Amino acid sequence: MPLEFKLEQRLAGFTATSARKDEQVALVSRELLGPQDSDLSDRLDKLQGCLFSKIPSLPAPPRIGDLIVIINHDLTGIAHVDELSLTATVKAARPIEKGQAVFIKDIANVEAVHLDTEVPDDAAIVVVRSSGWKRSLFFDFGPLHEDNGNRTYDLDKALGQQMTLLFGLPASNAAISTGQARLEAMKQSLDQLVDLLSDQCDDEDTYQELLTSAPWMLGASYSAVIRHQKMDDANIPDFTALRAYDECHDVVELKQPFLRLFRRDGSFTAAFNDAWNQAERYLDFCQRQRTYLMDQKQLRFENPRCILLIGHDLSVPESEAVRAKESVSRLITVMTYDQLYRHARHFFDVIVAAEDRTYPA
Repeated sequence: MPLEFKLEQRLAGFTATSARKDEQVALVSRELLGPQDSDLSDRLDKLQGCLFSKIPSLPAPPRIGDLIVIINHDLTGIAHVDELSLTATVKAARPIEKGQAVFIKDIANVEAVHLDTEVPDDAAIVVVRSSGWKRSLFFDFGPLHEDNGNRTYDLDKALGQQMTLLFGLPASNAAISTGQARLEAMKQSLDQLVDLLSDQCDDEDTYQELLTSAPWMLGASYSAVIRHQKMDDANIPDFTALRAYDECHDVVELKQPFLRLFRRDGSFTAAFNDAWNQAERYLDFCQRQRTYLMDQKQLRFENPRCILLIGHDLSVPESEAVRAKESVSRLITVMTYDQLYRHARHFFDVIVAAEDRTYPA
């Protein structure tokens, strides 16, 4: 049964920066967070304090699967808990017959999610979705404020992106294009990488910390990276990366960018060979001990690959030698730090330039 309520204060959103009295502060009034987003738990806790706890008879959080909260301009509202029919428009990953059971692996992309209730364009909305133990959050308080005006984007498409993140499907720009604050954070990560390379920083831990905070730099295929996940006493890769499209893991191993990779005669140095052999050892262990890693470490390795991040600014002959080495073992990809920057910069530019983003900066 729908739960009616009335708020005493008009919600604005969450602060993205700190400020003193009378100083300007960045405000996040609209956001999409997936299960792997580090801010998800904090956002849900704060919403519990400022909104959910104000709704009479709302069940405790563990008893809520899907929650849709609509707040009108006069601060009256209605909450739906596990009662609305949600219809999704998706792209199929394979031929589908009418009446056939569909699994998440059969979905290539979620185009839109349609609610069977009207959400006025001048109303705020909060949507919490659940799938197993995973949760995702979408909120938009902007319409409650005259400076923002009514909602102009496609709400169904926004909820489709939320479902995309929840299911762990290829996220495209859904996990990134969530407002100016997120874009600024991406730009800061890019600038930090440039500064580290310009200063010729050779501290591996510094680069590991950067990628821990910005896993998107490795590509849209990865939704999260786990640093120093111990597989056994002899196998502790720098990162295990979670693939967004199937929730399996890959391995990422970092070496410092200014490590010498080639001898004068053009052959690989011992340092490069040691790094390559280490990557091969990790992959071999992941394949041989797949059941153990799943049961004991909750690491799922299906056809794992390894990204070996090493070196910087190779010459054309050196790059050709690396490509030839990769052709021997196609499960290992060598990426230099300048290539990492170009890859991440391209991804960032695509996000900024996308014309059909649900969340304009």
